[in-house]
Amino acid sequence: MEDKYRWVAPIYRRFSELVFGKQLALANRYFLTSEIEGNILIIGGGDGLDYQDLASRWKGEYWELSKWMLEAARKNMKDSQFTFHLGAFYSKIPFDWVILPFVLDTMSDQDFQVLFTELKKQLNPGAQLILSDFFPPKNTFQKLVSYLMIRVFRVITQHPRHDFPDYGKWLEENGFKLIDEKKWKEGWIRSQVWKLSKA
Repeated sequence: MEDKYRWVAPIYRRFSELVFGKQLALANRYFLTSEIEGNILIIGGGDGLDYQDLASRWKGEYWELSKWMLEAARKNMKDSQFTFHLGAFYSKIPFDWVILPFVLDTMSDQDFQVLFTELKKQLNPGAQLILSDFFPPKNTFQKLVSYLMIRVFRVITQHPRHDFPDYGKWLEENGFKLIDEKKWKEGWIRSQVWKLSKA
């Protein structure tokens, strides 16, 4: 399996901190509390550093498309009870929580639906999903940075998107209901909690 993130993975965290400071890590962790228990699924969690201090209390599965990122996460979360998997999500165990940190904005609409068709098969009733991501920019500076980010990732990692997805529409159509939200930078960056409201 080709690692399309091989060249960007080692510098991704330093690059994101240069542009956004600790904002993205803060968004990733905002809703992560001691109440999160049961089987946890993390998709696209990168190097795992944002979950390092929580890892010893967690169990579940960790999925990544980048071999480099997955190996970094395995080392950074060595005290966890996670199993680590390379490739597109596919599992046979039920989950109570799903964590999606800045990953849905890399997917085409078709890829999103494939993921959620598979995901819903494995979610327990009332399962909750934590989404952290970029949303449509609100001012000229944000539009410029968003444009450059999308262009760079399209070239380096062959991301299919030209814009940011309509997460709310997607999630509602797949049976989720928004129950909490935190916004930064006029809503450009958000962390949300969604609950599966129907099978």
